[in-house]
Amino acid sequence: MQPTRRQFVAAGGLAAVLGTTGLAGCSGLLGGGGTSAESLQYDPAEVADTGNVLFGSMNYGDLYEMRDELPPSAQDSFEVDDEDSPFQASDVDQMVGVGGGDVGQMMQSTSFFGSLGVTGSFDRQTMVDEIESEGEVTSAGEYGNFALYEVPELSQAPVGGVGQQTPQGSGTIGLSEGAMVMGVGVAQNSDLAVDGEEAAKAMIDASSGDVPRLSASSGPAQDLQSRINDRLMAVGAEVDPDLVEMAQSLYGGGPGMGGGAMLNGIRAGGLGADIDPETTTYEFVLIYDSGSSAEESGVADLVDGMSSQMEQQPAIDSVSSSRDGAAVTVEMSGSTEQILDQGPGAGAAPLALGAPTR
Repeated sequence: MQPTRRQFVAAGGLAAVLGTTGLAGCSGLLGGGGTSAESLQYDPAEVADTGNVLFGSMNYGDLYEMRDELPPSAQDSFEVDDEDSPFQASDVDQMVGVGGGDVGQMMQSTSFFGSLGVTGSFDRQTMVDEIESEGEVTSAGEYGNFALYEVPELSQAPVGGVGQQTPQGSGTIGLSEGAMVMGVGVAQNSDLAVDGEEAAKAMIDASSGDVPRLSASSGPAQDLQSRINDRLMAVGAEVDPDLVEMAQSLYGGGPGMGGGAMLNGIRAGGLGADIDPETTTYEFVLIYDSGSSAEESGVADLVDGMSSQMEQQPAIDSVSSSRDGAAVTVEMSGSTEQILDQGPGAGAAPLALGAPTR
């Protein structure tokens, strides 16, 4: 759908960081720190004490350029530019997201923070005038070459259930020439580890190397990032071992029992995807705490055993798996028309390619 100011600010901030976020990139737009997604993906563990790390990226501009060559169902995701909006789909080059958070036992408490950067052909003054004219934001001053605004839509986000404490929320957007940064912080039954302004500033600082980057760390998230971040789209997460134990208990058994065996020792997982008009390739990567855990998970053997059956699906041309130390990789490729229309398997949902929506 058409990316408007409200869509980028309100919906895009939290949803995109958690799900299919996009990329980084035009030279110098965020302080001259580089042109890659990695240059904006700070290490969340350096910003706050967090057990979970999230990151994502998308070369949206590349997808938009090939939209006329994609299947008709995918073309519907790319709407015609609206001359009345300061944000045009054709203006977006890349997006990048990164964040962290903690979830208490049985999800009784949660705390999350994240940042989303969007680069493209944006005029700073046009964006500033549009946002200030609607009167829905409060100026938070300047930071580097960014004008900062507090965003009430995110600060008052209604999350949580009946009987739980009122959630704390904080959202900040930064506008610069050719770039937009959004930071969010949300907590319930827990302290707010990082507020929206701190999250937005962390991404700005990462671009100039003033905050340690995820790519310079040495944990499971960095290992995963190095394996999938060169794809057209990528999303991944490092998971707190306590959450893994909780997930195993939901299977009705522990390590070695049913689905719990696949989760035993898992530390991170993610998906990378490349799309062109003819072929779409998915790369699923799981990072375990050791090579033995990766082997004992049985994931690679399971995929190898089912590959012939999976390749009988109309949308799938090939399926393969491999192990590399503590990492298990499953690669699947097939017809772009089939995958975007039907999903990679029977009954699967089509892949959504549109810019952030309301």
